[in-house]
Amino acid sequence: MSRKIKKVAVLGAGTMGAQIAGHLANAGIPSLLYDLNQELANNGLKTLTTLKPAPLYDKKNVELIQPCNYEEHINLLNDVDWVIEAVAEKLSIKHKVFENVVSHVKDDVILSTNTSGLSVEEIRKSLPDNFQDRFLLTHFFNPPRYLRLVEVVTDGVDKDIINTMVDFLENALGKGVVYAKDTPNFIANRIGVYGMMLTLKMTEEMGLTVEEVDKLTGTIVGRPKSATFRTSDVVGLDIMTHVATSSYERCLDDEERDTFKIPDYLQKLVKEGRLGQKTKAGFYKKTDEGILSLDFKTLEYTPQKRVRFDGYRLAKDRSTTSEKIKALTYSDDKAGKFFWEILSRTLIYSANRIPEISDDIVNVDNAMKWGFGWELGPFETWDAIGVETSINRMKDEGKNVPSWVEEMVSRERCTFYDTSEGQKTFYHIPDKVGKTIKSHEKSINLSIEKSKGNEIKRDWSASLIDLGDGVLNVEFHSILQPTLNPIDTSLADTINDALDLVEDGKYVGFVMGHDGQNFCAGANLKLILQACEEENWKTLENIIKNLQDLTQRIRFLKAPVVAAPFNLVLGGGYELIGPCAKRVAFAELYCGLVEVGVGLIPGAGGNLRILLNLIDSTGNKKIPPFQISQKALEVIGFAKVSFSAQHAKKLNYLKPDDEIILNRDHLIQRAKEVVLELTDGYEPPEYRNNILLAGKGGRVAMMVALKGYRVRGKISSHDEFIAKKLAFVLTGGDKGGPTKPVDEQYLLDIEREAFLSLCGEEKTHDRIRYMLKKGKPLRN
Repeated sequence: MSRKIKKVAVLGAGTMGAQIAGHLANAGIPSLLYDLNQELANNGLKTLTTLKPAPLYDKKNVELIQPCNYEEHINLLNDVDWVIEAVAEKLSIKHKVFENVVSHVKDDVILSTNTSGLSVEEIRKSLPDNFQDRFLLTHFFNPPRYLRLVEVVTDGVDKDIINTMVDFLENALGKGVVYAKDTPNFIANRIGVYGMMLTLKMTEEMGLTVEEVDKLTGTIVGRPKSATFRTSDVVGLDIMTHVATSSYERCLDDEERDTFKIPDYLQKLVKEGRLGQKTKAGFYKKTDEGILSLDFKTLEYTPQKRVRFDGYRLAKDRSTTSEKIKALTYSDDKAGKFFWEILSRTLIYSANRIPEISDDIVNVDNAMKWGFGWELGPFETWDAIGVETSINRMKDEGKNVPSWVEEMVSRERCTFYDTSEGQKTFYHIPDKVGKTIKSHEKSINLSIEKSKGNEIKRDWSASLIDLGDGVLNVEFHSILQPTLNPIDTSLADTINDALDLVEDGKYVGFVMGHDGQNFCAGANLKLILQACEEENWKTLENIIKNLQDLTQRIRFLKAPVVAAPFNLVLGGGYELIGPCAKRVAFAELYCGLVEVGVGLIPGAGGNLRILLNLIDSTGNKKIPPFQISQKALEVIGFAKVSFSAQHAKKLNYLKPDDEIILNRDHLIQRAKEVVLELTDGYEPPEYRNNILLAGKGGRVAMMVALKGYRVRGKISSHDEFIAKKLAFVLTGGDKGGPTKPVDEQYLLDIEREAFLSLCGEEKTHDRIRYMLKKGKPLRN
């Protein structure tokens, strides 16, 4: 029977230890943060409120962490359930720390190390016999808040301890656990750093530039935007060389051992202190003239050149990441040849590491997705490019394809993974057959649900899936922009279809959720711009009116609609989740009404939603109407975006009773449960016809403040123009005021009118064009 972890001690208040304590605090778990003296512990705690990106969901979370030193606070250790060591990567230091604390912990405490590459067995040797089966590896990836991966090595560990830790890591901290072997650099760093070192080597051999390689190894192939060289700068060239050197020195039988050898130019950069972001120079250098990139021949920094490759253009035209990778892999130009070389060798290397570093492909794929931010793991990528086609090419080029991969294909299994009839299987090497991947009891995988035949409608941008128990799911999957899932008529029609089915009594409610990269980044700006340029105002008004009607229909449905938002939820994305009965949100929620950035204001009910949330948030305490309008203007007018779900509650995008889940995989299942919990006796909210806002007098005060901002250069003239339109809506237009209530429909009508009037402004068109081209707002 698994135990509960209620309090934790983190040994080591350096960057990593402090951030682990910070993420424990994010989850509501108190911790003791230890270091050699109180100043070091206090400094570690202080970094949590200053580091970027922010380690905490809310700065107040730091109150759950107590900075400690070993001399004064050692006895506090007898109150913790888990002790995690995160001190310097030296065996002697780790041994000494454990030797100092073991006599002060309680008998059933769990011990773990956060080492990134030292032998777990070697560290274990410093522990008394009674701690041997309670000691394991729990290797968090940096930064712990944002990277999901925790590698565990559980050799010789009591099963109850393993169950307790895995349950805690997955359910309390929202982590993805992979089971590694006690080998140098474990799974993710072994493969990830191999891929990076190989990329460095091929960049030099093929004469590519830093910016060209980052273009080919970034988002276009489902990798982080920082790609290869920018990632190296962020991690630190000294850290990367340390990990690579560790693999070179300790992996004596590795067939690709020489790839880990540090090239001369990299050694020189490290020797000169050009370590990347922390020294402001590495592979890139930020200057007043812009960001320069390293020339490998001269080791000087030069202006970046525009990257043009036919293979890149081919990949960019594809819809999904799988298709993009395949297009680039088989492109005949220099980009394709480069990418094929690093990809094919990485795939072979990954396959050769089983069972050395892990027992199966699932752990390897998950490690690379959760630790390095790959959208597809190595074996998922191999499936995407075609296993048979690729291994034939590998053999034609004299590459050594691992025998187990050839054997798999010879057994007429041509993919590493298969999803059908409600099961997802992976090729299990020892048994030479497909083995079912067990579904987590708290997770719903929509691909598996669809393979059961539960998809009842599929459109261009959305689908309806029967989740069982009378609950429907609306899945977003934009064909044109799958990473952003913008709102279009297909998505709106599918949600309306779901509403129809619930109204007809065929379902008790529905969930709005999916498994994509981002929930919804707003309206389809291309369609809005096209309508503006064609002056097709009637069509545009109908689209906006239909979206307003849709959001109100969600709000007043006589059955619960529960949204499961995550990551980006911007503009119209928020307007879809705002009227739902409840939201079950992923902790990483970047939510906001950001329309002013493209020269508009919210047009599908976003203004009404924030006003009602503000009014409801006061409870029995009445806040003056002016403050309601003013707070709404501050949030919407400055396009405030939450940096977590906790922050979204402070900004009134989420309501106080909305739930926050740290493990994204659990969102849809929990949202389904909430639908069922709300169903019995559910009543939609009452229509509001008594909304009191600031009125004309309050609006005048806002206009004066806006003019002051513009005069001082804090906002542009067009910003002021937009803000005045927004203020008109948020203060209740011509009819509203502190003693003149207005209703919901009136606010929607004046919102729509203001939105359409801004669509006629040329400066708004310029903002939309700039956003579509550059991906950031224009301040004109």
